[in-house]
Amino acid sequence: MVSNSNSERVNGSGGASSSSNPDQRAAVQQHSYRPYQQDHMAYAYLDTLRQFSVQLLCAGGAGAIAKTSVAPLERVKILLQVQSMGSVPPAEQYKGLYDALQRIPQLEGGWRALFRGNGANVLRLVPEVGFKFVVHDQFRVMFAPADGSPLGVLEKLAAGVLKCCLFYPLDLARTRITADTSRVGQRRTAATVRQCLADTIRHEGITSMYKGMLPSLVGIVPHMSVSFTTYESLKNQLPDDKQSRSSWWFPFLKMGCGAAAAVTAQATCYPLDTIRRRMQMNGAQGHPRSYNSMLHCIKHMATTSGVASFYRGCLVNSIKVVPGATIQFICYDLLKSAVTTIDPTAGVQSPL
Repeated sequence: MVSNSNSERVNGSGGASSSSNPDQRAAVQQHSYRPYQQDHMAYAYLDTLRQFSVQLLCAGGAGAIAKTSVAPLERVKILLQVQSMGSVPPAEQYKGLYDALQRIPQLEGGWRALFRGNGANVLRLVPEVGFKFVVHDQFRVMFAPADGSPLGVLEKLAAGVLKCCLFYPLDLARTRITADTSRVGQRRTAATVRQCLADTIRHEGITSMYKGMLPSLVGIVPHMSVSFTTYESLKNQLPDDKQSRSSWWFPFLKMGCGAAAAVTAQATCYPLDTIRRRMQMNGAQGHPRSYNSMLHCIKHMATTSGVASFYRGCLVNSIKVVPGATIQFICYDLLKSAVTTIDPTAGVQSPL
């Protein structure tokens, strides 16, 4: 009788144990899976960080070298756009590219003055590369055509609008630093990005960091449309046979198509760029508040200076596109080759 009760207790406990085995096994499996899951997430994070570092080195490095190479031309272009807004007498204003390149070092303390504002321009590359790395993939998913065809203007338009809204204060700071014509011995009105933005908020309010953003947003659509259409039209004229596409000169032809498309788009939208620069300088330190709105700026410029005032610096802007694109392409290719030599698994996409 005792043995029967004992056997029942043993069987009961055994039954309970057997009934709890699936839960125990699931708990053990989940516990053993957690370290693997954590290791996988850590590896994915490190791999993403490595890919971003590679893109920052190649795209950011090539962009920084290219922008620095043409920085004197960029500064002359901006000065020609906005110099009439300041307190410099018309007789002392720069007449053109050669006059500016010759007189800027004499008046502003040496050849380094030609690169004023380039640091702020290069600084923008870091968040822009990060934006492209993080956001563009999401836009590719959101705007991917159902038939699997390549993405077009829509994805680039959405990315351009979002990038403009996020990083516009850096562009405003770059414009104000570049347009600062303080002479030797005079106090700089905008020496660094931090000082420029802090002074802008202190004297003009936080919304002033977005002065001129409206013409920037308005210009995105025509710029993207003209650039995309021109590039596709020129690219379709290139030879399509396998031998030509594998030739060493084919990437340079594509680069030429890209440069021609950029020049065409920038020339088409250049009046909006001039308006944006003038709105950015409107009410800045050393500059009077001349315009109440974008339309007021257009009317004032057309009435007082004529249509030609909208295109001041356009030739300089066109001149800098070709060397800038060439330098960026060559530097990108060299950096990409160096990175892939060190790490063949590094995924680097061509800028073309």
